[in-house]
Amino acid sequence: MEIVTLVEISLNRIGTAQGAGGAFSASKSCVVFAEAEDAEIETVRDVVIKAAQENGEIGALDGLKHEPRYGAGTILFNIQEGNVYYNQVYAECVVFPALKSGGRYFRLQEVKTTSRYR
Repeated sequence: MEIVTLVEISLNRIGTAQGAGGAFSASKSCVVFAEAEDAEIETVRDVVIKAAQENGEIGALDGLKHEPRYGAGTILFNIQEGNVYYNQVYAECVVFPALKSGGRYFRLQEVKTTSRYR
């Protein structure tokens, strides 16, 4: 057993990266899980690119950029193609620690052990 960093990646627009189709071309979506070295933005971006390519993205993802947003803890990445604007981000990621055992993953949740007075 080991503790790993796991990334849940919602790929929302596979097939829409620069140079691959246009506004009316077909795209697909999927959710995949992948291990990452750490939870840094650049590391997660690299994991997203690899997952997108493994799931059928044929366009160049060099322009994939982190879109900082405040709130739910989701890391967003987006890429826009030329004159086409997509209202849905390319990928949404949730990064969390997991216990890996025998090829299976179990979500871990930190237990806060600080004292509270009532």
